[in-house]
Amino acid sequence: MAELEAITDIQADPKKSAVMARQYGRRFPLTPNKAMNLGRDEGKMDIAVPEDDQISRFQAVVTWEPAKEKLTVQTRPTSPGYPNPPANQTLVFDERAKKLVEAPQGKCLVGRGESFWIGQTRFTLHNDEESQHESPVDATIAPRQEEKTRAQLEEIPFANPAAALRAMENLPNTIRAITTEQALFRQMLRVVMDAMPRADACAIVRVPPDCPPSEKRLNLVEYNVRPNTPHSQGGFAPSKRLAHRAIMERRRSCLHCWSPDPTGAGGATELTMADTHVHGVTPWAVCTPFQDGSRYALYVAGQTSGQWDLLDKASQDKIVSDLTQYQKIAELLVGMIETTLRVSRLTEQNKVIRRAWPQSLWKYLDDPAELERMLVPEEKEITTLFCDLRNYSLFASQHASELLASQREIGNALNTMASTITDRDGVVGGFRGDAVLGFWGWPKPQARQVELAARAAISIAGRLGDWTRSGRCGVGITHGTAVAGRLGAHDLAVVDLYGPVVNLTFRLEAMTKAFGVPIIVSGEVSKQVAEADPTGREMRTRVLGKVRAKGFPDPVWAYELYSAQTPSVPDWLQEEWTATVELFTQGKWAECYEELTTRFTDDTVGKCLIRVMDATKRKPRPTGTAPSLPRPRRDRSNFAPGTAGILPALHCPRRKSGQNTRGTGKVFVHGSEDLY
Repeated sequence: MAELEAITDIQADPKKSAVMARQYGRRFPLTPNKAMNLGRDEGKMDIAVPEDDQISRFQAVVTWEPAKEKLTVQTRPTSPGYPNPPANQTLVFDERAKKLVEAPQGKCLVGRGESFWIGQTRFTLHNDEESQHESPVDATIAPRQEEKTRAQLEEIPFANPAAALRAMENLPNTIRAITTEQALFRQMLRVVMDAMPRADACAIVRVPPDCPPSEKRLNLVEYNVRPNTPHSQGGFAPSKRLAHRAIMERRRSCLHCWSPDPTGAGGATELTMADTHVHGVTPWAVCTPFQDGSRYALYVAGQTSGQWDLLDKASQDKIVSDLTQYQKIAELLVGMIETTLRVSRLTEQNKVIRRAWPQSLWKYLDDPAELERMLVPEEKEITTLFCDLRNYSLFASQHASELLASQREIGNALNTMASTITDRDGVVGGFRGDAVLGFWGWPKPQARQVELAARAAISIAGRLGDWTRSGRCGVGITHGTAVAGRLGAHDLAVVDLYGPVVNLTFRLEAMTKAFGVPIIVSGEVSKQVAEADPTGREMRTRVLGKVRAKGFPDPVWAYELYSAQTPSVPDWLQEEWTATVELFTQGKWAECYEELTTRFTDDTVGKCLIRVMDATKRKPRPTGTAPSLPRPRRDRSNFAPGTAGILPALHCPRRKSGQNTRGTGKVFVHGSEDLY
């Protein structure tokens, strides 16, 4: 994987007193073949350099192509969101002219180790496995090495607590506004530089997860360097030896003070002061590892006057004592970073977990005691809605060569159902394969729950118009008493419903196919819809007849629910339709047949009732025989009954006259005989 290193050299501006000279650096992992946005806006950009005000909020688009081993940098075009072009262009180094020039048409290709410039920032393409260049201090020795655990540092009192508190007084507001890990590191490094005035540089470093113990690899994640210091020349290079000792070996805060003398006491040495870039000073660094196993650490470096091997012991002890205070501050800030990251990760986890809970419970997730109380199963007056996509197995088989695309289509339909339910204050009880169960009245009663469910059903039918018009989607709604809460066994318990009203919802939805309508509701739902919209300006219902559902011994009234904008029956025929269904229910089939064939010839429900009557030559059975709903007609021309290796289409047997139908598990219409 490749990384893009950004080093920003901010120059002090006398016109802007708040702008301090400083060098900032960080590395960004590049996702192969993905266009990544580069700019100053930390909240929206994939690659953000917020310190450089000469870079636009959205400056350019970069794309790493591993096959070509090239990074394409293209200045972004104007758009409604960014109507003005970037103020500064992308610059590249011209080998012939030996100077920086504008990239032709704002586009350039960058290879590994090559750079481009925008504003005050140099961007360089690296391999993430490239080793950080060596620190000069690693060519010397550290005659004084101190290490402290977090507990030991907590026992050491602050020598000057006021200075540390001043540096951290705005930290709560800063942390509250942080949205990314990069922003957290950047802000914390600013606090470090304010709290440790003798530090020349600080950084967040990390030992790569795949780094073997025999190697000393170190990634420089983010750093902050004061100007005109040795660390500002050529980029900051932390000590790999110190970092590995603190992170991998000791796992505690380590302090090193270096000397160019290998003996630490002025003895002979193969290294000179020029070799180490140290002249009459003592380089020092503190490396404090995170205690969360992430292999991250806070690294702080600087130098103090006087060459270590030329100082007396009292002076050396004074330096160590002062730097131990820096260790204490570093440990405190690392603890804050760990806590902030932990909270941030918990927040992200909660976002994922929320998706597994009904939206109506989200506000209770921060109150476990109240949530636990509400999840206890209890009887409630519940309005249930069940929406099913038909022929799902056939659809999946027909699109076996493009499963992802077909799943997206099904997923979009399920998302439409679920979002429509939750948008109307309902609870999504779960997904049953290609179906969704929603309900209202839990965890707390809702005054308009039947109305909300009805509006949700009409909206679903409208938004899934292609599905409903082709008969591939149906909706059922009922209202009644059910047990609601956390149901199930052990760790598989989920928020769900139990009771006959739920089963009836499934049965009514299944009947939409035979009746040829999108939505069927129970009598109680029809009654409450009429009360909610007495003039029928938005919602209406019409009677379908008495039906016997699987598992229910007594027949129930079924009604079609539809939008007033797309009426199933014209207004002037409403009363005639009700009277016609009443004729069917009373067994006056000759009169009913006449009405259906003259007034309702194109009505799908009318055709259903005609098929029922035709099946018995328009002669109703005696009262109490509970005649049944006909099956939807299917084209069986492609079936070859009895063909070897293929089961013939299965047919439900026709019930004999007078046979008891209770408990047969079939769906019936009161006034007919064919099994559904």
